Amino acid sequence: MTSRRILSLALTLALFVSAAFANKKDGEAAALVEHAKQLSDIRAEGAPAFRLKLSFKMIKDDGSFLEGAYTEVWVSKERWHRETVLGDFRRIQVAAGRKRWLLDSAPLAPEHIGDVQSFSEVNRFRPEAWKPGKVTDREVKGLTVRCLETAPDTVGGKSALCFDKSNGALVVEVTPLETGARIADKTCFFADYQKFGDRILARSYECGEDRRPRLSARVVELIAEAAPDAALFAPPNGGKESVNCLGTVRPPVPLHTEEPIPQRAPRGVVVINLVVGTDGKPHDLSVISSPNRDFDQATLEAAGKWTFKPGTCEGEPAETTINLEMMTATAR
Repeated sequence: MTSRRILSLALTLALFVSAAFANKKDGEAAALVEHAKQLSDIRAEGAPAFRLKLSFKMIKDDGSFLEGAYTEVWVSKERWHRETVLGDFRRIQVAAGRKRWLLDSAPLAPEHIGDVQSFSEVNRFRPEAWKPGKVTDREVKGLTVRCLETAPDTVGGKSALCFDKSNGALVVEVTPLETGARIADKTCFFADYQKFGDRILARSYECGEDRRPRLSARVVELIAEAAPDAALFAPPNGGKESVNCLGTVRPPVPLHTEEPIPQRAPRGVVVINLVVGTDGKPHDLSVISSPNRDFDQATLEAAGKWTFKPGTCEGEPAETTINLEMMTATAR
Protein backbone atom coordinates (compact mmCIF):
# COMPACT_ATOMS: atom_id res chain seq x y z
CA MET A 1 0.00 0.00 0.00
CA THR A 2 1.42 3.37 -1.00
CA SER A 3 2.00 6.16 1.49
CA ARG A 4 -0.59 8.28 -0.37
CA ARG A 5 -3.17 5.48 0.04
CA ILE A 6 -2.35 5.16 3.76
CA LEU A 7 -2.71 8.92 4.24
CA SER A 8 -6.07 8.90 2.45
CA LEU A 9 -7.34 6.07 4.66
CA ALA A 10 -6.12 7.85 7.79
CA LEU A 11 -7.90 11.06 6.82
CA THR A 12 -11.10 9.15 6.03
CA LEU A 13 -10.95 7.39 9.41
CA ALA A 14 -10.31 10.70 11.23
CA LEU A 15 -13.31 12.31 9.53
CA PHE A 16 -15.50 9.31 10.37
CA VAL A 17 -14.47 9.35 14.04
CA SER A 18 -15.00 13.12 14.20
CA ALA A 19 -18.48 12.83 12.69
CA ALA A 20 -19.39 9.96 15.02
CA PHE A 21 -18.22 11.95 18.04
CA ALA A 22 -20.22 15.00 16.94
CA ASN A 23 -23.35 12.89 16.42
CA LYS A 24 -22.94 11.32 19.87
CA LYS A 25 -22.47 14.78 21.45
CA ASP A 26 -25.52 16.20 19.67
CA GLY A 27 -27.56 13.17 20.69
CA GLU A 28 -26.61 13.53 24.35
CA ALA A 29 -27.41 17.25 24.26
CA ALA A 30 -30.85 16.64 22.74
CA ALA A 31 -31.60 13.94 25.32
CA LEU A 32 -30.58 16.18 28.25
CA VAL A 33 -32.66 19.11 27.00
CA GLU A 34 -35.73 16.99 26.28
CA HIS A 35 -35.55 15.27 29.67
CA ALA A 36 -35.35 18.62 31.49
CA LYS A 37 -38.34 19.83 29.50
CA GLN A 38 -40.43 16.80 30.44
CA LEU A 39 -39.43 17.19 34.11
CA SER A 40 -40.49 20.80 34.53
CA ASP A 41 -43.20 21.53 31.94
CA ILE A 42 -46.07 22.34 34.28
CA ARG A 43 -47.97 23.73 31.26
CA ALA A 44 -47.85 20.51 29.22
CA GLU A 45 -50.98 19.26 27.49
CA GLY A 46 -53.22 17.61 30.09
CA ALA A 47 -51.31 19.05 33.08
CA PRO A 48 -53.49 20.16 36.03
CA ALA A 49 -54.65 23.78 36.26
CA PHE A 50 -52.63 25.82 38.77
CA ARG A 51 -52.10 29.12 40.52
CA LEU A 52 -48.49 30.28 40.68
CA LYS A 53 -47.19 33.23 42.70
CA LEU A 54 -43.64 34.56 42.80
CA SER A 55 -42.06 37.41 44.72
CA PHE A 56 -39.01 39.00 43.12
CA LYS A 57 -36.44 41.78 43.37
CA MET A 58 -34.92 43.84 40.55
CA ILE A 59 -31.43 44.86 41.67
CA LYS A 60 -29.75 48.07 40.46
CA ASP A 61 -26.04 48.80 39.99
CA ASP A 62 -25.86 50.67 43.30
CA GLY A 63 -27.29 47.69 45.21
CA SER A 64 -30.74 49.20 45.71
CA PHE A 65 -33.71 47.19 44.52
CA LEU A 66 -37.39 47.20 43.64
CA GLU A 67 -39.71 44.47 44.89
CA GLY A 68 -42.42 42.96 42.73
CA ALA A 69 -44.91 40.12 42.42
CA TYR A 70 -45.96 37.78 39.62
CA THR A 71 -49.22 35.80 39.60
CA GLU A 72 -50.43 33.31 37.03
CA VAL A 73 -53.60 31.26 36.78
CA TRP A 74 -53.19 28.61 34.08
CA VAL A 75 -55.89 26.26 32.85
CA SER A 76 -54.58 25.34 29.40
CA LYS A 77 -52.58 26.80 26.52
CA GLU A 78 -55.74 28.61 25.41
CA ARG A 79 -56.88 29.85 28.82
CA TRP A 80 -54.56 31.68 31.22
CA HIS A 81 -54.09 34.97 33.09
CA ARG A 82 -50.76 36.53 34.10
CA GLU A 83 -50.11 39.65 36.10
CA THR A 84 -46.78 41.30 36.93
CA VAL A 85 -46.46 44.24 39.32
CA LEU A 86 -43.24 46.17 39.97
CA GLY A 87 -43.49 49.50 41.76
CA ASP A 88 -46.04 51.62 39.89
CA PHE A 89 -45.86 49.42 36.79
CA ARG A 90 -48.45 46.72 36.13
CA ARG A 91 -48.66 44.25 33.21
CA ILE A 92 -51.70 42.05 32.53
CA GLN A 93 -51.66 39.24 29.95
CA VAL A 94 -54.70 37.15 29.12
CA ALA A 95 -55.28 34.28 26.68
CA ALA A 96 -58.72 33.01 25.70
CA GLY A 97 -58.94 30.59 22.80
CA ARG A 98 -56.82 31.83 19.89
CA LYS A 99 -56.68 35.40 21.13
CA ARG A 100 -54.24 37.05 23.49
CA TRP A 101 -54.27 40.49 25.14
CA LEU A 102 -51.52 42.58 26.69
CA LEU A 103 -52.11 45.65 28.85
CA ASP A 104 -49.23 47.69 30.31
CA SER A 105 -49.85 50.54 32.72
CA ALA A 106 -47.06 52.60 31.11
CA PRO A 107 -45.41 52.71 27.66
CA LEU A 108 -41.94 52.08 29.09
CA ALA A 109 -41.72 48.71 30.85
CA PRO A 110 -39.07 48.11 33.55
CA GLU A 111 -35.95 46.33 32.37
CA HIS A 112 -35.97 42.53 32.84
CA ILE A 113 -39.72 42.47 33.53
CA GLY A 114 -40.18 39.63 31.04
CA ASP A 115 -37.54 37.47 32.74
CA VAL A 116 -39.80 36.79 35.72
CA GLN A 117 -42.40 34.99 33.62
CA SER A 118 -39.77 33.03 31.69
CA PHE A 119 -38.35 31.34 34.81
CA SER A 120 -41.07 28.70 34.94
CA GLU A 121 -41.44 28.29 31.16
CA VAL A 122 -39.71 25.72 28.98
CA ASN A 123 -39.03 27.80 25.85
CA ARG A 124 -35.31 27.41 26.47
CA PHE A 125 -35.69 23.62 26.11
CA ARG A 126 -35.51 23.19 22.33
CA PRO A 127 -33.44 20.08 21.59
CA GLU A 128 -33.20 20.90 17.89
CA ALA A 129 -31.55 24.26 18.70
CA TRP A 130 -28.70 22.83 20.76
CA LYS A 131 -25.53 21.99 18.85
CA PRO A 132 -22.96 22.07 21.65
CA GLY A 133 -19.32 22.89 21.07
CA LYS A 134 -18.53 20.75 24.11
CA VAL A 135 -20.21 18.69 26.83
CA THR A 136 -18.48 18.60 30.22
CA ASP A 137 -19.01 17.75 33.90
CA ARG A 138 -18.64 20.54 36.45
CA GLU A 139 -19.29 21.35 40.09
CA VAL A 140 -21.84 24.12 40.72
CA LYS A 141 -22.86 25.06 44.27
CA GLY A 142 -22.09 21.58 45.56
CA LEU A 143 -23.83 19.76 42.69
CA THR A 144 -22.25 17.70 39.93
CA VAL A 145 -23.74 18.97 36.69
CA ARG A 146 -23.54 18.06 33.03
CA CYS A 147 -23.06 21.21 30.92
CA LEU A 148 -23.74 21.91 27.26
CA GLU A 149 -21.79 24.83 25.86
CA THR A 150 -22.14 26.20 22.34
CA ALA A 151 -19.23 27.26 20.18
CA PRO A 152 -18.68 31.06 20.10
CA ASP A 153 -20.93 32.97 17.72
CA THR A 154 -19.73 35.63 15.28
CA VAL A 155 -19.15 38.16 18.07
CA GLY A 156 -17.71 35.69 20.60
CA GLY A 157 -20.84 35.03 22.65
CA LYS A 158 -21.52 31.54 24.04
CA SER A 159 -24.60 29.92 25.58
CA ALA A 160 -24.73 27.08 28.11
CA LEU A 161 -27.19 24.87 29.96
CA CYS A 162 -26.15 22.78 32.97
CA PHE A 163 -28.24 19.93 34.39
CA ASP A 164 -28.12 18.14 37.75
CA LYS A 165 -26.60 14.71 37.02
CA SER A 166 -28.71 13.10 39.73
CA ASN A 167 -32.12 13.98 38.26
CA GLY A 168 -31.63 15.98 35.06
CA ALA A 169 -33.13 19.26 36.35
CA LEU A 170 -31.80 22.57 35.02
CA VAL A 171 -29.30 24.21 37.38
CA VAL A 172 -27.62 26.94 35.31
CA GLU A 173 -28.47 28.85 32.14
CA VAL A 174 -25.91 31.17 30.50
CA THR A 175 -26.69 33.48 27.59
CA PRO A 176 -24.39 36.06 25.95
CA LEU A 177 -25.06 39.70 26.73
CA GLU A 178 -23.76 42.61 24.66
CA THR A 179 -22.57 45.40 26.94
CA GLY A 180 -21.19 48.24 24.91
CA ALA A 181 -18.22 47.02 22.89
CA ARG A 182 -17.84 43.64 24.60
CA ILE A 183 -19.73 40.43 25.30
CA ALA A 184 -20.55 39.50 28.90
CA ASP A 185 -22.62 36.67 30.38
CA LYS A 186 -26.13 36.63 31.76
CA THR A 187 -26.18 33.73 34.22
CA CYS A 188 -29.27 32.35 35.97
CA PHE A 189 -29.32 29.70 38.72
CA PHE A 190 -32.34 27.44 39.38
CA ALA A 191 -32.62 25.72 42.77
CA ASP A 192 -34.85 24.26 45.49
CA TYR A 193 -37.05 22.15 43.23
CA GLN A 194 -40.49 21.13 44.47
CA LYS A 195 -42.80 18.42 43.18
CA PHE A 196 -46.06 19.43 41.52
CA GLY A 197 -48.12 16.53 40.18
CA ASP A 198 -45.73 14.34 38.23
CA ARG A 199 -43.37 17.24 37.51
CA ILE A 200 -40.92 19.42 39.45
CA LEU A 201 -40.40 23.18 39.49
CA ALA A 202 -37.57 25.33 40.86
CA ARG A 203 -38.66 27.60 43.72
CA SER A 204 -35.55 29.81 43.78
CA TYR A 205 -34.04 31.86 40.94
CA GLU A 206 -31.02 34.16 40.82
CA CYS A 207 -29.75 35.99 37.74
CA GLY A 208 -26.70 38.17 37.24
CA GLU A 209 -25.16 40.09 34.38
CA ASP A 210 -21.40 40.32 34.08
CA ARG A 211 -21.11 38.95 37.66
CA ARG A 212 -23.47 41.59 39.07
CA PRO A 213 -26.77 40.47 40.65
CA ARG A 214 -29.77 41.67 38.66
CA LEU A 215 -32.81 39.62 39.64
CA SER A 216 -33.85 37.17 42.33
CA ALA A 217 -37.20 35.44 42.64
CA ARG A 218 -38.89 32.83 44.78
CA VAL A 219 -42.08 30.82 44.41
CA VAL A 220 -44.39 31.63 47.32
CA GLU A 221 -47.34 29.56 46.08
CA LEU A 222 -47.92 26.76 43.59
CA ILE A 223 -51.26 25.03 44.04
CA ALA A 224 -53.86 23.25 41.96
CA GLU A 225 -56.65 25.58 40.84
CA ALA A 226 -59.84 23.54 40.46
CA ALA A 227 -62.32 26.36 39.72
CA PRO A 228 -60.67 29.61 38.59
CA ASP A 229 -62.78 32.76 38.35
CA ALA A 230 -64.04 33.12 34.74
CA ALA A 231 -63.58 36.91 34.96
CA LEU A 232 -59.81 36.42 34.94
CA PHE A 233 -59.96 35.43 31.26
CA ALA A 234 -61.97 38.41 30.01
CA PRO A 235 -60.10 40.85 27.70
CA PRO A 236 -58.63 43.72 29.77
CA ASN A 237 -59.98 47.13 28.80
CA GLY A 238 -57.49 48.84 26.49
CA GLY A 239 -55.39 45.71 26.01
CA LYS A 240 -53.52 45.04 22.74
CA GLU A 241 -54.93 42.01 20.95
CA SER A 242 -52.74 39.44 19.17
CA VAL A 243 -52.71 35.77 18.23
CA ASN A 244 -52.51 33.11 20.96
CA CYS A 245 -50.58 30.44 19.08
CA LEU A 246 -51.41 26.98 20.40
CA GLY A 247 -48.94 25.04 18.28
CA THR A 248 -45.31 25.29 17.16
CA VAL A 249 -44.18 28.91 17.05
CA ARG A 250 -41.49 30.08 14.64
CA PRO A 251 -40.32 33.66 15.26
CA PRO A 252 -40.03 36.28 12.51
CA VAL A 253 -36.77 36.41 10.58
CA PRO A 254 -35.30 39.86 9.74
CA LEU A 255 -34.94 40.47 6.00
CA HIS A 256 -33.94 44.15 6.06
CA THR A 257 -32.45 45.95 9.06
CA GLU A 258 -31.33 49.48 9.82
CA GLU A 259 -29.10 50.80 12.58
CA PRO A 260 -30.29 53.78 14.64
CA ILE A 261 -27.99 56.80 14.67
CA PRO A 262 -29.15 59.22 17.37
CA GLN A 263 -27.67 62.70 17.56
CA ARG A 264 -25.31 63.53 20.45
CA ALA A 265 -25.58 60.10 22.10
CA PRO A 266 -22.91 57.46 22.84
CA ARG A 267 -23.33 53.83 21.88
CA GLY A 268 -25.88 51.84 23.86
CA VAL A 269 -28.51 49.09 23.72
CA VAL A 270 -32.20 49.93 23.39
CA VAL A 271 -34.85 47.20 23.72
CA ILE A 272 -38.00 47.65 21.64
CA ASN A 273 -41.23 45.68 21.79
CA LEU A 274 -43.08 45.42 18.48
CA VAL A 275 -45.63 43.38 16.59
CA VAL A 276 -44.65 41.81 13.26
CA GLY A 277 -47.72 41.43 11.06
CA THR A 278 -48.40 38.67 8.58
CA ASP A 279 -47.11 41.08 5.90
CA GLY A 280 -43.71 41.16 7.60
CA LYS A 281 -44.00 44.81 8.60
CA PRO A 282 -43.57 46.02 12.22
CA HIS A 283 -46.22 48.02 14.08
CA ASP A 284 -47.16 49.00 17.64
CA LEU A 285 -43.54 49.78 18.46
CA SER A 286 -42.60 50.85 21.99
CA VAL A 287 -39.35 51.23 23.93
CA ILE A 288 -39.22 48.92 26.95
CA SER A 289 -35.69 49.73 28.13
CA SER A 290 -33.22 52.43 27.19
CA PRO A 291 -29.98 53.71 28.74
CA ASN A 292 -30.74 57.23 27.50
CA ARG A 293 -34.03 58.79 26.42
CA ASP A 294 -32.14 60.55 23.60
CA PHE A 295 -31.90 57.13 21.92
CA ASP A 296 -35.61 56.37 21.81
CA GLN A 297 -36.91 58.27 18.79
CA ALA A 298 -34.04 57.34 16.48
CA THR A 299 -34.30 53.71 17.50
CA LEU A 300 -38.06 53.58 16.94
CA GLU A 301 -37.63 55.16 13.51
CA ALA A 302 -34.95 52.65 12.52
CA ALA A 303 -36.93 49.65 13.82
CA GLY A 304 -39.99 50.84 11.90
CA LYS A 305 -38.03 50.41 8.66
CA TRP A 306 -37.16 46.75 9.32
CA THR A 307 -38.89 44.06 7.30
CA PHE A 308 -39.32 40.41 8.27
CA LYS A 309 -40.25 37.01 7.02
CA PRO A 310 -43.39 36.68 9.18
CA GLY A 311 -43.53 34.39 12.18
CA THR A 312 -45.61 31.24 11.87
CA CYS A 313 -47.97 29.22 14.03
CA GLU A 314 -48.16 25.57 13.00
CA GLY A 315 -46.69 26.57 9.64
CA GLU A 316 -49.17 29.39 8.92
CA PRO A 317 -48.15 33.09 8.96
CA ALA A 318 -49.14 34.69 12.27
CA GLU A 319 -48.89 38.09 13.85
CA THR A 320 -46.06 37.86 16.39
CA THR A 321 -44.91 40.06 19.27
CA ILE A 322 -41.14 40.22 19.73
CA ASN A 323 -38.44 42.23 21.48
CA LEU A 324 -35.53 43.71 19.52
CA GLU A 325 -32.21 44.66 21.10
CA MET A 326 -30.73 47.44 18.97
CA MET A 327 -27.25 48.91 19.30
CA THR A 328 -27.18 52.62 18.60
CA ALA A 329 -24.19 54.17 16.85
CA THR A 330 -22.83 57.67 17.36
CA ALA A 331 -23.67 60.00 14.49
CA ARG A 332 -20.75 60.71 12.20
